[in-house]
Amino acid sequence: MMPKRGDVIERPHPWTLIAANGGAVKGWEELKRQSRPNLDRAYMAITGDPRRTDARQHRLKGSLGTVKHREGSLDQWQYEVTGGGRVWYLVDDEKRTLWLTWAGTGHPKRTE
Repeated sequence: MMPKRGDVIERPHPWTLIAANGGAVKGWEELKRQSRPNLDRAYMAITGDPRRTDARQHRLKGSLGTVKHREGSLDQWQYEVTGGGRVWYLVDDEKRTLWLTWAGTGHPKRTE
């Protein structure tokens, strides 16, 4: 249905961001409380171009770079929200879905 004046205009080809677990939800909420503007920029970057590589956004390396999820393996990416805060997400190109696997205000210990 075509939108009318006053209607919300939907994004033409959206990516959907879904929490993969409760820990990711908790971390997302902590980041939102701590740095809402940065998290908003992260959300726009991730859902705008989930495979963009720059200083803040990149694919994780080694065993963290590919994660088994449901019926297949997906690439896992990271976005640096703040100096220590990060979000990790899986990219499902076929379904245009991003699975939030981890979020937190501190640097993730698994990458050290």
